[in-house]
Amino acid sequence: MSDSVSTVRRRMLFAGTSGAALSICPALIPSAFGKAPMAGSQAISVHRMKLGNFEITTMLDGFIEVPPSVLQADPELVKTLLTAGDWPPAPMRLPVNTFLVNTGEKLVLLDAGGAKMLGPTAGRLPQCLAAAGIAPGQIDEVYITHMHGDHLHGTVTPEGTAMFPNAILRIAKADMDYWTSPEEEAKVPENQKARFIPAKRAVAAYGARIRPFSLGEELSTGIRSVDAAGHTPGHSCFMVLSGSARMLAIGDTIHVAPVQFPRPEITVAFDWDQAKARATRLSIFDTAIKEGIPLAAVHLPFPGIGRLRKNGDAYVFDPMPWQLF
Repeated sequence: MSDSVSTVRRRMLFAGTSGAALSICPALIPSAFGKAPMAGSQAISVHRMKLGNFEITTMLDGFIEVPPSVLQADPELVKTLLTAGDWPPAPMRLPVNTFLVNTGEKLVLLDAGGAKMLGPTAGRLPQCLAAAGIAPGQIDEVYITHMHGDHLHGTVTPEGTAMFPNAILRIAKADMDYWTSPEEEAKVPENQKARFIPAKRAVAAYGARIRPFSLGEELSTGIRSVDAAGHTPGHSCFMVLSGSARMLAIGDTIHVAPVQFPRPEITVAFDWDQAKARATRLSIFDTAIKEGIPLAAVHLPFPGIGRLRKNGDAYVFDPMPWQLF
């Protein structure tokens, strides 16, 4: 067959099939290659960093929603501050971070999140631990900044057993004395009695494995309590030290970043002692700036670690870039 005849036949073939191919393609090829159902949730969030010879793993338990009215300030001022921080006016979504410290000798968890006791938006600590390659039974000790539900509920399973079956639970004696006291519970209005439930569940699950500590006490090599009472009677920060490296886990010293950094005098309704909580926040902030100590906070955006600086009377939080950890 001559080359010219072969060329003619090939042209006839393509001419005869091109119309059919064009009519079929739209049915075979999707109109959008990336089309997929909405995920509806965030991926499990785990972040690691070195602190001297220690390793710090931040795990996002989820978030809680609270109304702006919990902030003890003029509502218009609160609205202005939230708007300036690009936060929606309501509800306020507060992250719930937990921090795992690997000292090389033991695994210590700082706070435990809220479990599903706070609703479907929290309670992801077990999945975070799994993603980090840690089994709950490997945790040696759990240090609780204070006994509010978004910090303590995560120590107990939905069935009421210990989430960390081999761990010692360390809680400040002042908080234990308050939150396990029937007399103190009897003093509060009926709509606040549920705030005592986390303590009851933890005591039932851990019993003698709860070991109270005094504020300011060294709890293990490289981790000591820092008195931060005010938010609760025994609210504690935890100073983590490895060599010359330091980090201060500040619990609920701050709740709402765009409000309480520029206006640190503003307290929240669930501060046990408003004046003391305010004074503690200012003292912790000023010490962190003076000594150059990074902060790790439960309710700051994940992973919740950064440094403070002053701008006039306001404080500014600079998150530490993840690639520098």
